[in-house]
Amino acid sequence: MDKCYSCGGSVRVIKDQPYEYKECGLPIVLRGILQYTCEDCGETYASIPAMEKLHRVIGEIICRERKALLQPDEIKFLRKNMQLKSKELAQWLGVTPSTVSRWENGKKDIGESQDRLLRSIYLLSVSEKDHKAISDGTTNIFKELPQKRKKIKSPREISFNPQEWLLPDRDCCLT
Repeated sequence: MDKCYSCGGSVRVIKDQPYEYKECGLPIVLRGILQYTCEDCGETYASIPAMEKLHRVIGEIICRERKALLQPDEIKFLRKNMQLKSKELAQWLGVTPSTVSRWENGKKDIGESQDRLLRSIYLLSVSEKDHKAISDGTTNIFKELPQKRKKIKSPREISFNPQEWLLPDRDCCLT
């Protein structure tokens, strides 16, 4: 990138600085990616390779490693990453669209059963899009979740390096 997209000014390359990937709606930090800042207007840009695969990895981590109930922003992220409207997700989960809306805006906590079902649907969806069968490890995530889980106020940050989503041997949802 030589010129700023906003003003046409000169841009400076920023290397080795963590990038807060706020665009996905979650507290994600990307490390080792190129960033650019305009010398004139101050606009900043990041070069994020293989964004679709990055989103699948984020979703997999949310579904497999988060032991607490899904948070509003995580529910919304999973739904959007599956390219579903609230109405469609509600139908899949057997709830009303207003219930999904209340989960996503934090006015109501997701229930234990719907949490588990949403995680399953997400992992199956990703597996189907990748044309891969899900391994035995997928169902094991439900064995590891406690019967009753508490709500957390804010999820911990997830941090990535590009190698974690760009390596060709990384199969989402199959580890």
